[in-house]
Amino acid sequence: MAQSNSEVFKKFGKTYKPGDIIFKEGDIGNEMFIIRAGKIAITKLSRDVETTLAILDAGEFFGEMAIIDNQPRSASAKAETDAEVIILSADIFESQITTNPKLIMRILRKMSNRLREADGKIKTLLYRDNSSRIVGTLMLLTQKHGEPQVGGGIKLTTTFVTTELVGMVGLPKVKVREILDSLVQARVMEIKGDIVIVYSLEHLERFMNYLEMKEQFGDS
Repeated sequence: MAQSNSEVFKKFGKTYKPGDIIFKEGDIGNEMFIIRAGKIAITKLSRDVETTLAILDAGEFFGEMAIIDNQPRSASAKAETDAEVIILSADIFESQITTNPKLIMRILRKMSNRLREADGKIKTLLYRDNSSRIVGTLMLLTQKHGEPQVGGGIKLTTTFVTTELVGMVGLPKVKVREILDSLVQARVMEIKGDIVIVYSLEHLERFMNYLEMKEQFGDS
């Protein structure tokens, strides 16, 4: 009989508090992790600036690459909230791979999605202009985490936007908020208390095109 989720957690699980480090970039990895509850931030240090690559939710997994290719961890992982994580050793992972074809497909799909997201993030980080970087990253967040509203627009929370956006673009929170306020003035989005409403991805794309033209041809 298959073990229940609680039995698996009792055997292989560990709890973390916000800010707890699960592993650091450069560590030798011989375990992978499955999130049972809470959120985990995947971060990378570049030029002494910590950038958030992703914030993972319950049901998602991470750390599998280090036990697949036997290379040091390519990023760090830390608890964003109180979290419960199931930790699987390399031996257990390998046994699951050989006996569970569905797990292989799930990992391949997740890796493919992460590569696509990484490609989009790399493109936004290549922008020299801060506004372009923020708008490009906001487009990625809206596509991935936005909730379409019945009356129109796509909803995000301000806490989510400012926290993840600041981490991903590596800019001070004050600067990020300043640029978000300029998007409100440009009627691309609105902020209502703790809620951000992006009018549409098309609005963001048009504003991005405007920024690209402005950078190319100048203000004159």
